[in-house]
Amino acid sequence: MMRARILIYCAVILRWLGNGIIVAIRIALWPRRRPREAARVCVYRVGAIGDLVCATPALSAIRRAYPDAHLTLLTTPGRFRGAHHALDLLNSADWIDDVILYELDDVTTIKQRWTFAKRLRACNFDVWFDLPLDRARFSRLIRDMILARIIRMRWAFGWRLEHIGFAAKAEAEEREFPDEVERLAGLLARCGISDGATEFPPLADPRRSQITNGVFGELERSARALIAVAPGARRPCNLWPADRFAAVCESLVFDGGRVFLIGGADDAPRCGEIADAAGGRSKNLAGKLSLIESCELLRRCDLLIGVDSGPLHLAAAVGTRCLGLFSERNQRRRWFPHGDRHVVLHGKVECHTCLLDVCPYDNRCIKQITIEQVLEAAREMLRDTFGNRAAVSEPPAMAE
Repeated sequence: MMRARILIYCAVILRWLGNGIIVAIRIALWPRRRPREAARVCVYRVGAIGDLVCATPALSAIRRAYPDAHLTLLTTPGRFRGAHHALDLLNSADWIDDVILYELDDVTTIKQRWTFAKRLRACNFDVWFDLPLDRARFSRLIRDMILARIIRMRWAFGWRLEHIGFAAKAEAEEREFPDEVERLAGLLARCGISDGATEFPPLADPRRSQITNGVFGELERSARALIAVAPGARRPCNLWPADRFAAVCESLVFDGGRVFLIGGADDAPRCGEIADAAGGRSKNLAGKLSLIESCELLRRCDLLIGVDSGPLHLAAAVGTRCLGLFSERNQRRRWFPHGDRHVVLHGKVECHTCLLDVCPYDNRCIKQITIEQVLEAAREMLRDTFGNRAAVSEPPAMAE
């Protein structure tokens, strides 16, 4: 206990010093207050689907602060090369004007970085907002601040040190962390932007979205509870066993619901395995829907059951209730679906907050979540919302 306290105090001091240095450098580079008007605003945010979706409330708040500006999102999928989720998700949104997408391979050499900086400088941005990931390192924050200066920003804001690696586990046992939407809202509040910073904007303008998949006509005619299941995850440590997902799908169909398995093309084999194990009663749509179509499917669903992944945050963004199955990899709450209508299940292990992608103990934390716990939570959520729309009978217990 004493060692944990010492680690927490050290982390607080280091975070305070680090952020003090960042603020001092920022003020030295951009000494004046935030301009109330700007012609061209750029927001820098990197990461995968969930990272981007959790930043959309902050992006929307910046749009409200600069309603007449040309708003650009600068982003990269990072190590997830070739992913165009930013373009797929936001190109049809009417509250953002442009998306600049680059790959890490485009900025590996000094020459490439200089060429990229000149490209950004030619955009003539007036105001720059950096929305860093929660685990961004101090050196990365300073580097990105220098980039903003090189491309001649009139004013820039956003860099903040949140993560002190050696104290992550100790802090997780003592602190209540905000979720990612709340964290970014707190960041913007420091420069006076708070209106709507925790509210998800429309991810697409329906008039500009191309929804052609035939499954949507079936959904409009359905009077049964519609349940999406997203079993895939980029990090192996976040995976819940496929046979347990199959048992959940089979039981919910038996209860009277319609179950759709969703995910990207990489998730299709896993979703197919689950659909087959569930007796073919669940529809496998993994890899068959665009991001916009996935949003429209989730919008029509009554519940999403999924692990910590992009579809979970997409569902929260379109207003669908989520039942999240979480490992103990991250600080608790940090990547929970945003909102108070959701339910999250997780185990409890001594090796929590490991921040590992691959668990050396066979995912024992997330495996503590049982089939019965998931079914009980799902049925309760459906019962609360829809009463008798879906049957909530208790089928015979199934072995795990």
